[in-house]
Amino acid sequence: MSLPRWKAMLSRAATSLTLMGRHLERADHLARILGVHVALSLDRTDEPGPDFWTRFMELAGWPGSNTGRRDQAVEMVVTGTLGPSVQASVSAARLAAQAVRPSLPSELYEQVNALHWRVQERPWQPDLYPFLTDVQLSIRLVDGLLEDTMSHNEARDFVRLGKFLERAANVTVLVTRKSAELADHLEDTLEWTAVLKSAFAFESYQARYSGGVTPEHVIECLLLDAALPRSARFAATEAHESVTRIDGVGHRSRPRRLLSRLRALFETRETESIAEHPRDFEAECRALLRQLEMAMRETYFHPSKVPAGVMGDEGRAMPQQQQQ
Repeated sequence: MSLPRWKAMLSRAATSLTLMGRHLERADHLARILGVHVALSLDRTDEPGPDFWTRFMELAGWPGSNTGRRDQAVEMVVTGTLGPSVQASVSAARLAAQAVRPSLPSELYEQVNALHWRVQERPWQPDLYPFLTDVQLSIRLVDGLLEDTMSHNEARDFVRLGKFLERAANVTVLVTRKSAELADHLEDTLEWTAVLKSAFAFESYQARYSGGVTPEHVIECLLLDAALPRSARFAATEAHESVTRIDGVGHRSRPRRLLSRLRALFETRETESIAEHPRDFEAECRALLRQLEMAMRETYFHPSKVPAGVMGDEGRAMPQQQQQ
């Protein structure tokens, strides 16, 4: 029986590759939900109160924040250091890329490095939207370079593992928490449209569904759609397939078994069940992701580099890589 493919790679390298994919995905997610919520606050006919921004900060991974003003929320999510921010996520992705620079095509590394310096040095006030758009388009370019210039081997699979686990967690939190928040406002089309735009899926939704935006269809689209790249189900499937390739023929690791369970959760759950109990579904996903995090630490990663939290109020997704 052959050894798993990942055994050819140092656990430290596997850690850094996964963190690079994860932090870039997080930066993209934060940039998108920030832009969408700023626009939503301006589009509403009523002036959003402090609760609007408090809920947004919780959605962005800043639980317990008392921030109730737009300018404070924007500054913290763009440049904050005490919670997830665009600047911190891009910097962490660059740090991870530096640790595995020989494994990355030079064009890919240079794009990550250039994005880091633009985020650090480019003023984001008063023109927030061009700044956020630059972050998102730059990460799309890195994604393209990953697919078109990097060998399709275990190094690429670890980057994709981090990317799609982060996406599955982010989309699940976005949809379930918005579902709970809007449970008494089912006809709030503006808010549900913002959920779709936050996941970069509004036009895909329009192409598939007629009759306007409804909560049930948003849940079905963003959590359960097997073909939509921005859905949680698609992300869980891609993460599972990455681990399957990493493990190689004849091996079925504990991360792979847990990812099979996560994938099955999205494949078998009904829209109505999630709509009725969104917090329960989020808790179920969070519990699986916590187990998966520990299994990945034990199976693939350098333990001192990967703290335990995965998803939830205690520490959004995988925390930043520690400084060397």
